[in-house]
Amino acid sequence: MTKLHSDQRINCLNQIVGFNAVNGLKIVEWRDGNASLSVDLVPGHLNPLGLVHGGLHAAMLDVALAMTGSFSPAPDDLLPGLTLSLTLQYVAPLKLEDGFAIAEARRTGGGKSIFYAEGKVLAPDGRLIATATGVFKPGRQPAS
Repeated sequence: MTKLHSDQRINCLNQIVGFNAVNGLKIVEWRDGNASLSVDLVPGHLNPLGLVHGGLHAAMLDVALAMTGSFSPAPDDLLPGLTLSLTLQYVAPLKLEDGFAIAEARRTGGGKSIFYAEGKVLAPDGRLIATATGVFKPGRQPAS
């Protein structure tokens, strides 16, 4: 479901091999204060009950919320924030037949050293699957 983005930095991030790629997370949008990502559901996302594992919802929300307070305009690199605290609420099950899920997040406050964010995971039909709030440190280049 993910299309190429007009911001090449997002396309590059979607190609990096790592946690997001292994779990199928793709950045859809990343702007100052807002972020969204999607995942196409596959059998590997299922728990023993045949439902999408809650860990996938947690990962989607962790990544999306951490992005909301760390946007930098081009040509700067896009670096997601670091999670200090994440609280989730699981609302409804997601099934493989749903096809994909979307996480939407927004920054709700904070300053230069920490920020707050909230978000939700939605099924394609708009059903609310999970919600989260968290506290994050803005992304920075690692020290050499």
